Amino acid sequence: MQQSTIDGFFPTTGRRSFSTHMNLNIRSMTGDDSARVAEFLPDLGYAVTPEILTQRLRRLLEWPDQMACVVEIEGFVVGLCQVQGVRLLASDGYAEMQALVVAANYQGQGLGKALLKHAIDWSVRAGYLRLRLRSGLHRAEAHQFYVAQGFTQSKASYAFELCTEYAED
Repeated sequence: MQQSTIDGFFPTTGRRSFSTHMNLNIRSMTGDDSARVAEFLPDLGYAVTPEILTQRLRRLLEWPDQMACVVEIEGFVVGLCQVQGVRLLASDGYAEMQALVVAANYQGQGLGKALLKHAIDWSVRAGYLRLRLRSGLHRAEAHQFYVAQGFTQSKASYAFELCTEYAED
């Protein structure tokens, strides 16, 4: 599968503004959020059960340089962002956004921008100078969103995968 990588130094323009919701809250994801998050992860092309999602979250948070957060409106989870730090020998490391999704009926209200700002803030606090993400070639609207937030496309590449025996907990 070919993917494009959107990369860059952190945006410094005023494009990070987002609409203000009276009861908007961004917080760390917990296992209790898994059922709701599992409802909108298919929008990114990933179907997963709440049980598996809870197991994956638990394992993910055992590692350093990991962040998974949700955005709530009136206490109802409507979006997810996941970022991980990547440390390299060959070059400076970077933060990589693994997921950014807002439930379809809540899109266009600035929630993705709010999650992105949270991801940028986390990345800066963790000491990373760059935030990267990968996005499938078919996700043109997402690409427009990222470019509008100050990201630049850095390269196109192929993703290769080798399946290994791996048992879920």
